[in-house]
Amino acid sequence: MPVVSIVTPVYNAAPWLRQTLASVRAQTLADWEQILVDDGSTDGSADILEAAVREDGRIRLLRAPCNLGPSEARNLAIKAARGRYIAFLDADDLWLPEKLALSVEAMTASGYSFTYHDYRHISHDGSRVGELVRGPDELNLYTLHTRRGTGCLSVVIDREQVPGLRFPAGHITANEDFRTWLSLVKAGLVGHRLAHDLARYRLSNGSRSANKLLNAADVWKIYRTESGVPFCRALSWWIQYAWRGFWLNRRARPRRRMAGNGSVALERKKLLTAASRLRPISGLLRLFRSVSSARNSSPRQVEIDE
Repeated sequence: MPVVSIVTPVYNAAPWLRQTLASVRAQTLADWEQILVDDGSTDGSADILEAAVREDGRIRLLRAPCNLGPSEARNLAIKAARGRYIAFLDADDLWLPEKLALSVEAMTASGYSFTYHDYRHISHDGSRVGELVRGPDELNLYTLHTRRGTGCLSVVIDREQVPGLRFPAGHITANEDFRTWLSLVKAGLVGHRLAHDLARYRLSNGSRSANKLLNAADVWKIYRTESGVPFCRALSWWIQYAWRGFWLNRRARPRRRMAGNGSVALERKKLLTAASRLRPISGLLRLFRSVSSARNSSPRQVEIDE
């Protein structure tokens, strides 16, 4: 049996799919299987997948009966997986060669139930790269709701400690990874960050993560209906999450090649202008932190380790 099962849903990813598959074959840990789920592609991705299966016996291909969406497509792969560890790689993203080796080494040595690592954003054509994206050192209920940077492409899960791993059921197309990590931390599990830059997350105008306002609204809905935290705490956490998400996307976005100090100065001016516009949000954040602290002092309030 392979040590790691790699879960890759595929939907119309032909321009990038060969690069993604090559980044898996370049792993220094070679004891893996990759389960590709063709989720109804119509752009020639199926031909690339079939060729990959013929070329490498570690690659397996599943076909969804219809377009299920990334959540259910991953569930199909998880059900078929044979490895102890489950890793996730979308069809347009990339891993660096040490990703699997360092993740499995850390989890074996420390007994972690799930880990994640640092990564960078790249432009749709791969020509530009952004600054390092770092998640919190530990992922628990508080840090999941207030921090960003735990990308699905960085997560590895030990199925011996998480035997019932599943993504949310149904055709969910936004924040399905957040909902999955939420189910883990609500069950008492804690994620751990590996301080290594091991992946590249591709940005494109048509990606599901491109519409930040819709994503933020969906996250707020999760806070109120699925997280089970009081309103003031949920609002305080959501403001922190949105604030940090804004700055993460500003700092981590793939930068254009800058020609001279003038371009650098212009970029700094844009950041300072954006910060001045968001100062009222910072004041709201301090206000709701104080309100949340006051409410937490009540003996009726459930205490959460922050």
